[in-house]
Amino acid sequence: MTTPLTMLELRLNPQGLIRFAQENSVNRNRDEDLGYATHAWLKALFQERSPKPYRLIHGASLKLLGYSSDSGPALLEQAQAFASPLALGVTRIEDLQHAKPMPNEWRPGRRLGFEVVVCPTSRKEGHEKDLYRHRMERLTEGERAPSRETVYREWLKKQMGDAARLETAHLEKFRFVSHYRREMGQKKLERPQALLKGVLTVADSDTFNRLLARGIGRHRAFGYGMLLLKPA
Repeated sequence: MTTPLTMLELRLNPQGLIRFAQENSVNRNRDEDLGYATHAWLKALFQERSPKPYRLIHGASLKLLGYSSDSGPALLEQAQAFASPLALGVTRIEDLQHAKPMPNEWRPGRRLGFEVVVCPTSRKEGHEKDLYRHRMERLTEGERAPSRETVYREWLKKQMGDAARLETAHLEKFRFVSHYRREMGQKKLERPQALLKGVLTVADSDTFNRLLARGIGRHRAFGYGMLLLKPA
């Protein structure tokens, strides 16, 4: 039996988030996707109970969706008791009361639409590289180069493992994004950001729940890897 999972949604005040980042010395131009600022803000709210994976959605408003093993009321109590007023001012923390319990069971064979923002990289000798560029470097003589979408689709299939069968997946959006990580100092980090959409079929309920709770790929604590689901 897997740990129950909660989905939360918080509306963010962009100016409040930047003010928090500035006051905590994490406001950097290199943090193009606000991944580090949001990571630091979530830590200030929830400490080790920070939701992961999560996704920061830029639109008419700025909002955060996330999965957590804690309930909405438990997270609300944590934030109200221990977070700073500056951190609390970034969002309407009371919205945690409306956090949604996710299903505990998924019927094997059920088809689901999905979308996920990922950072598809390979890691070798302590360095990360765009998975597609890495694949291009390994092309043999006469081998036809696959598309970026194909490379990412094959990677996503492996990421799902025994949890789900990938039926379709297409690359909706792609760009390279400048990342900030405190431990990297002044070194510039540019990594791939890909939005993948498609259809999957649940293979095993418990394994699928663990996949949702863990997320897809690397940098899940910085806004990547959250599987959002819908009816197929």
